[in-house]
Amino acid sequence: MQDVDFSGNATVSQIAERLKNSARVDIVYGDERKIGDKTIIPIAVVAYAFGGGAGGGVAPHENGASSMTSGGGGGGGGGVRVQPVAVLEVTGDDTRVLPVLDWTRIITTGITIFGAWMLVRSLFRRGR
Repeated sequence: MQDVDFSGNATVSQIAERLKNSARVDIVYGDERKIGDKTIIPIAVVAYAFGGGAGGGVAPHENGASSMTSGGGGGGGGGVRVQPVAVLEVTGDDTRVLPVLDWTRIITTGITIFGAWMLVRSLFRRGR
């Protein structure tokens, strides 16, 4: 029988390497751009997570014979998120950081806070 390493180290290393190569700002948003006398450089937050696992073992054969059966397996997965944060604008005279606003997050947060306020308000009114 062939010896197989079920430690999971190889799986996790492969996942980490693939994510590291794909989770770069320049791949998602491109390189800096020169427009007239301005240079525009994208700035982003890159976050990635990954996990993997493997296992193996030996068990008695299903038909009740005295022979042993071995098995094992492994797997893994990961994800990456690149989120724009700002744009760096460089000119001959000045350098500015222009933030990128995430309106979806701002509106969702506002709706959530309003909903929580309505819930708390209705709970206090019932107590009277």
